[in-house]
Amino acid sequence: MKRVKRIAASLLAVLCLTMAWGVSASAEGFDYGWDNDKDNNPNGPHCKAYLMLNLDTDTVVYADNADEQLPMASLTKIMTYIVAYETIPDIENTEITIPQSVFDELSGTGSSMADFDVGDTFTGEQMLYLMMVPSGNNAALTLAKYVDQLYASGQLGQAASQEEGSAAGSDDPEAGAGSGETSSSTESGSSESSTQTSGEFDPTDYTGTSYFVQLMNEKAAELGCTNTHFTNPHGLHNENHYSTARDMVTITKYAMSLPLFTEVTGTTAYNYYPIGHPEKEKTASTTNRLMTDWVGNDGYYYYYRYATGIKTGSHDQAGYCIVASATYEGYTYVVACLGSPSVDSDVHGEMLDSASLFRWAFLNLEIRTVAAQGDILADVPLEYAWQQDRLQLVAGENVSVMLPKNVDSSSIIVETSVPDSVQAPVERGEQVGTATLSYAGEPIATVPLVAAESVSRSEMLSFLSQGSSVLTSPWFLIIMGVILVLVLVYVLLIFLYRRKQKQLRRVRKYRDL
Repeated sequence: MKRVKRIAASLLAVLCLTMAWGVSASAEGFDYGWDNDKDNNPNGPHCKAYLMLNLDTDTVVYADNADEQLPMASLTKIMTYIVAYETIPDIENTEITIPQSVFDELSGTGSSMADFDVGDTFTGEQMLYLMMVPSGNNAALTLAKYVDQLYASGQLGQAASQEEGSAAGSDDPEAGAGSGETSSSTESGSSESSTQTSGEFDPTDYTGTSYFVQLMNEKAAELGCTNTHFTNPHGLHNENHYSTARDMVTITKYAMSLPLFTEVTGTTAYNYYPIGHPEKEKTASTTNRLMTDWVGNDGYYYYYRYATGIKTGSHDQAGYCIVASATYEGYTYVVACLGSPSVDSDVHGEMLDSASLFRWAFLNLEIRTVAAQGDILADVPLEYAWQQDRLQLVAGENVSVMLPKNVDSSSIIVETSVPDSVQAPVERGEQVGTATLSYAGEPIATVPLVAAESVSRSEMLSFLSQGSSVLTSPWFLIIMGVILVLVLVYVLLIFLYRRKQKQLRRVRKYRDL
């Protein structure tokens, strides 16, 4: 028992740690000292907001302004991928023809464009590549328009709800459900977009006119992204089009569970041609410089050999943004870096920062087993057991979490939640309570506490204990008190009666004299 107490005491000790590479825990994740990577990233950090997630344990390892609403530019296309893939039937083989309206609506916007022409036909899979690899706004808008067309024609089984929408009666399926045409061709003259009520088309705002954009926002809500709102499928700037580093990681994590996504976003060069026209073969190159082994015009070398994807984004208001992934020695991380200044700067700070965070995480963090199944973590008073008054509680399962490599086990704090006592019989492995493990004031894991052994019930001790409980219960004491009072009253009455009888005998004796 003394050994158990010593172990518990050591686990409960709080040490103030000052570690290299800033490995003390912050409010969320761990602190990172940017100066430690000054050789590779001399002016970092560059971005406004960050969130880094270890996918192996679903643990946030670094966060800074992770919930600040910011424009996210072409990171939007991660959600566009999700909606397109989940909405378009058999998207890999579906043939989609590029409409004229796509180029009309993006004209003059300064959009990044995939290299194809009006009238070209591609499979849905090809369109996904052309949207994600070269970041084609025209590919994103084409996919959105195709879904809107399916919706308008009733092929998605949603047509009945159009009576409440803005696209209820068009004869032109391309203009249906807010295909993004100008107000003259938009169904029912929808007035939900302020720019369209004035007769001017806004290429950044399809809110209220596009079923696809509606689905984007519904999916964001479904994923729990409370600080995200979409107004278009490509990411052109609009005041009502925003997200956060946290939400972008949440969206990306979900997208990575979909077929093709990691393959598409990990592609550096994509060869393609329109269906039936192999003579028009072209190559699209990735915008993700972490995956390209060349020096940019700014003189920086951004290549990071362990990078695996995912998507870049940029415009004047958003700056440079990225959601990047990397894998090394069995560990996989995703990081969102938003808001690196792009105006008057060619330096891609978002890529320098993400590479710095990857290096730090791979070199300094590890999955640590903080509780092994069978470890004694607590004990609890035991009732009705012969010659045993306490029951040892052990971890019911192995618990592993992300921690800095040089964190000492004595800085892991164990707080238990157990009953005041337990009654025999108890079966080995029976859950009795829980233990919460914390590091630097933040919970990192919860483990069930189970009985270390089976303990049988002593019926004699149970009887004696129950008898003792009866004898000491308030009602028993009250009843006994009442009985005692009645006995005392009875004795008093007997005493008084006998005294009176004695007095009467004296009176009779006196009269007889």
